[in-house]
Amino acid sequence: MEIKIRKTGSSTLTGTISGTVNTYVVTEDGREFCLARISHTLGASTSITGKEGILYVDSDDNKVHRQVTAPGGACGLNTDDEVVEGFSPFALRAMLVADQCNEPGEITITIKER
Repeated sequence: MEIKIRKTGSSTLTGTISGTVNTYVVTEDGREFCLARISHTLGASTSITGKEGILYVDSDDNKVHRQVTAPGGACGLNTDDEVVEGFSPFALRAMLVADQCNEPGEITITIKER
């Protein structure tokens, strides 16, 4: 398996909260995912560019999920949760490490099967 992570852009958040938006292209086994990492003073989140919701790794099935939330009726919250097929938790975590290290170039990770 091969994972490539390439930072494609960075911008500064303007308004009441300061922070940054970094964009990445993550390629895993030939599938390409365009991701946005938003970091600000109140927290951080990762999403697929052009889609609503945030990405997270579910501890029960060890898969990457995309969760979208919206206000619901009677003061409730509607959530939609789906597995992101072809995108491994390892690839998501590797992108997070690249973001934390502020790596400007491309990173390639090769995992050899035993």
